[in-house]
Amino acid sequence: MRKDKRTYFEEVYQANKDKIYRLCLGFTGSNADADDLLQEVLLKIWSNLDGFKGESKIETWVYRVATNTALLFVNRRKRSTTKLQEAPPDQLNFVREDHDPSIDLQINKLYAAISKLKEIDRIIISLLLEDKSYKEISEITGLEANYIGVKVNRIKKNLKKIMSHEG
Repeated sequence: MRKDKRTYFEEVYQANKDKIYRLCLGFTGSNADADDLLQEVLLKIWSNLDGFKGESKIETWVYRVATNTALLFVNRRKRSTTKLQEAPPDQLNFVREDHDPSIDLQINKLYAAISKLKEIDRIIISLLLEDKSYKEISEITGLEANYIGVKVNRIKKNLKKIMSHEG
């Protein structure tokens, strides 16, 4: 028997909230926009949870919802007069539990660089950072697994270039 919706949502939320937030941060490049996007993603997950049929892992479904919502969010912001709030990496607020300021700054620089990538590249690298396999990334994005490998190499080169220009 399936759990009630609220209990199920809370379990899904607890298991995925940090991953979703990192994906949001990679898409937006700022904490304020990542917070807004996270709220949108959570609303979509809640609204559509009854429609999840279990044909894939719940985590895969959550990532699909998150990436689709992120794409719509970013495109909507691009069209509006309000632009995404780009924050310098030292003003992003991604802090790990074992808080080391120099490592946190590097992580924030990485997420700032990720936010400058093309949309599909942001999705791919964000999923890769969450230790998703090429097969799982393929299921979420709809791209061929072999193509994911090629894209990852290009994305890494592009990120190195972006980060080297920003010091």
